[in-house]
Amino acid sequence: MPTPQATAAQVRPTQGERVSASDAAADGRLTGDGTRAAAATTGPLASDQTSPAGGTGTPAPAGATDQTAHIGEADQHHPVGGADHQRHPVGGADHQRAAAEAAASPGGTVTAEARGRPTPPSALGSHLGGRHLAARRRRRPVWPVVFLGYLALAFLLLNDAWRDPGSRGFGTSDATLFSWYLGWVPHAIGNGMNPFVTDLINTPYGVNILWSTPVVLLAVLVAPVTLLAGPVVALNTLLTLALAVSGIAMYAAARRFASPAPAAVAGLLYAFSPYMVGATHGHLHLTFAPFPPLLLILLHDVVVRGRSPRRVGLLLGVAVAAQALISEEILATSALVGALALVILAVRHASAVRARVGPLAQALGICAAVAGALLAWPLHQQFLGPQRVYGAIQPHDVAVSDLLTFVVPTGAQRLAPDVALRHSDGFTGNAVEVSAYFGIPLLVLLAVIAFRLRRDPLVGLLSPLFVVVALLSLGGHLHVDGRVTDVWLPWAVAQDLPLLGSALPSRFSLYLTMFAGLLLARWPETARWPARQAWPRRAGTVLVLAAALVPLLPAPMRAEPLTTPAFFTGPAVEAIPEGSRVLIAPYPRAENPSAMLWQAQAGHRFAIPGCYCTVPAGPDGEAEFHGPSSPLTDALLMTEAGLLTPEAALALPGLRAAYQELAPDAVIVGPTRHRAELIEVVTGLTGRPPVEIGGVAFWPLTF
Repeated sequence: MPTPQATAAQVRPTQGERVSASDAAADGRLTGDGTRAAAATTGPLASDQTSPAGGTGTPAPAGATDQTAHIGEADQHHPVGGADHQRHPVGGADHQRAAAEAAASPGGTVTAEARGRPTPPSALGSHLGGRHLAARRRRRPVWPVVFLGYLALAFLLLNDAWRDPGSRGFGTSDATLFSWYLGWVPHAIGNGMNPFVTDLINTPYGVNILWSTPVVLLAVLVAPVTLLAGPVVALNTLLTLALAVSGIAMYAAARRFASPAPAAVAGLLYAFSPYMVGATHGHLHLTFAPFPPLLLILLHDVVVRGRSPRRVGLLLGVAVAAQALISEEILATSALVGALALVILAVRHASAVRARVGPLAQALGICAAVAGALLAWPLHQQFLGPQRVYGAIQPHDVAVSDLLTFVVPTGAQRLAPDVALRHSDGFTGNAVEVSAYFGIPLLVLLAVIAFRLRRDPLVGLLSPLFVVVALLSLGGHLHVDGRVTDVWLPWAVAQDLPLLGSALPSRFSLYLTMFAGLLLARWPETARWPARQAWPRRAGTVLVLAAALVPLLPAPMRAEPLTTPAFFTGPAVEAIPEGSRVLIAPYPRAENPSAMLWQAQAGHRFAIPGCYCTVPAGPDGEAEFHGPSSPLTDALLMTEAGLLTPEAALALPGLRAAYQELAPDAVIVGPTRHRAELIEVVTGLTGRPPVEIGGVAFWPLTF
């Protein structure tokens, strides 16, 4: 038995020594019968090994593999620092003495403190005396500070909208769409209506909104803001919170493998990556992305830590149901990436993973049961309800990562020279979907980390996973500098699958930034420097990280007007009876859905024809993003575009029959292009002049 003056190295248990059952049980590494699972103690998935690849820790016993930097918590590894940290993993002589005292405890068992992990303050007793407060301070959570930092950066990034959050937003058309959903869901629930199917837009045909992006759960959570300040303020609130919430989820996942500072960098990269910056332009369902890190945490719990499959399955089922009511696309792609990760893990660590197959299957089974029960009604409405869409929603081989996307910046980056923009502007797809930019410095750093730490199991998992997911992001055919080649790629198989085929390959960049963040966080955790070199090398690490991340700095974001005429927000709109059918110009469609925002600001008191929404079209029910066309819609849209004079519009065959079939209770012409011409067309259809009120031309017809 060592004396109180023994060194921490002398009392540190080797891989072959037993640990007390109470300490092991606290870490969740015991099997059901109270014995230690072999895979959790000596296999490559164990979480309490302390000698990273290439390090100078205790040598592994004979017969052990060389992969000793096991996938586990960062606090169980030597932190970055000098010789003192190498000798005393928790932090110096105080812990040396505490370890020796713990080793001398009755029974000779080795407690958590002796193994370099903090114990609860009550367990410290009088051993540390005045150092008790210091231990409590070390245990104080850091994540609230990190979260507030992310939130402050999110406000800074989106500050242009917060100058007038009720009438400004990012991504005009999509922002209007999400504003409508944020208003519709609480309106429907509050009035006992079906929140998933409605005929208030695209009347009289209706819409099954689950085939669009309704963010039902977020709409419920933000309902107080919507009711008090309106749907546009609610949207800006959620976009801001989405960045911070996604970042702190990534921080929590990275803390499994890194100390707070590197984990905070991982969260920073994830929350403010080119993917996130692009998604904030109206794509709320893609910006709110805490689910992938949460999935990593839960899989880590059951596969690595050996936590209760029932507990993990229950939590995962709730998380899956919640994510399905925010974005089914992220849910589907997360499942695919998670499956790929498990396959790679099984190939690299077959024997250890084999021992976890049973618990993993049990957890996934419970997850399926819980999620299925919670999602029974919405899934029934989506797949068996009216206005179901068939086939892929998005076109293939458009929104993909160009081969040059990874190294050529776009207009979304602050550092984007004209020579780069001449290339990136030619990439296929919407500009906000070109989101896989990493820059040459960061890619080089990631490659160096992957090579230097190739024996670290976490790095050994993430490196091939990064390559595979990057390959999927390229789409079904290789794009090079905006040209679509005939080179076949694996996504060509996935794009023909139900549901998953509607996912956009370029959005896999979300997972690439997640992997990159974990690699960056893992890198400093494996470094061990002599005390005299600690600070210079730490400073060098910070400089290298800064040089790699600076090219990703986002350009200033400019908000766009999301204004509503006073008619819809004042008492004048109450002249329209509840449930009326109102024809509004500009006629709502994907390019200009302003009428949907005005309807939402009016409290959804009337129905409108047309929409920016996903509806079935044609005999096979293929997806369209607007309602059916008719001579009436043609007349309004072409007049607004200046392609028809009022006289020519009124002479269109079938115009008056289409108008009579719609039978609107009122017609409104709001601010738009060629407004005077549109007023002339509607006056010709109704046979009466309008009333100008609250910034609109108003024709009450049946009241």
